[in-house]
Amino acid sequence: MFYVNEFLNGIKALRYSTETIKKYSSLLQHFRRYVKTTKIVDVKNISENEVLAYLKEIKKKKIIESEYAIKVSKLKKYFQYLEDNEHIFISPLADYDSPKYVKKSYPALSQEEIENILQEIRTDRPLCLKGKAILELTYSSALRPRELYNLKIIDIDFKKGLIFIEQSKNQKDRIVPAGKTALYWVEKYLREVRPRYIKSKKHGYVFINHKTGEQLTRFGIRSAIRETLRKSGFQPIKPYSLRSTAATALLLNGMNIAYISALLGHTDIKTTQTYLRVKTRELQHELAHKHPRLFLEEQFQNMMEGKKNEI
Repeated sequence: MFYVNEFLNGIKALRYSTETIKKYSSLLQHFRRYVKTTKIVDVKNISENEVLAYLKEIKKKKIIESEYAIKVSKLKKYFQYLEDNEHIFISPLADYDSPKYVKKSYPALSQEEIENILQEIRTDRPLCLKGKAILELTYSSALRPRELYNLKIIDIDFKKGLIFIEQSKNQKDRIVPAGKTALYWVEKYLREVRPRYIKSKKHGYVFINHKTGEQLTRFGIRSAIRETLRKSGFQPIKPYSLRSTAATALLLNGMNIAYISALLGHTDIKTTQTYLRVKTRELQHELAHKHPRLFLEEQFQNMMEGKKNEI
């Protein structure tokens, strides 16, 4: 027994995305096939040696560091689930350090990297649940730190999926959409965590300090993100890096830069461009598939090959 379907149903209940569940399924099916070649038919008999041998096989394919780190993270999540549900005594990767792949310069993360972080961070502690809500909301709506710590409960329309941003940079108000997943975690935080620490305070700020019950500061936002990621085995990320990551992801997925500018609250598109961090490799891929001259270049190439054949 490998309990793969049981595990997949578990992360589905935690609102993991369909794409992430597919990637988990593909990896675990591949891992199960590999293990069976060693005559192991029950997950209880898998030792650290088998798992490390499998990871060594993956590395032979010369995958990039971030992709390898994500696979390790997924396997650790799977074995932790087995341990927590007493299918195994202890995870064979319990003492294996996850590879670090977030650079110290805090660049915009790839969509796969940010998706992995959002799916894998812990939510079993009050601080981590607050951090999860902050991370999801920041990435969903590309919010500034000040827009997070100034956010009030009355500013969120959970039914319509909208957030009212009051007097942000340059004293401008705006309304931005928020994703269902982000609002789910914010609502969960408001329901399960905030009431424990608000005490007798009367303010309506969403994110509060767990010691004083007061409104979080800029440092408090950064600290909540940093500690949540640390407890989950990830390197720290600055809030503005998440904002840049969100903007870049929207651009790569086809959103017009004018709409991205409106979401970010910029008056000048030139300002928006400073947030867009498109990697050369991604840019080459987009250019190769979407440039209007692509079809003409293919025709030219075919013509040249035809002439070579005639000679």
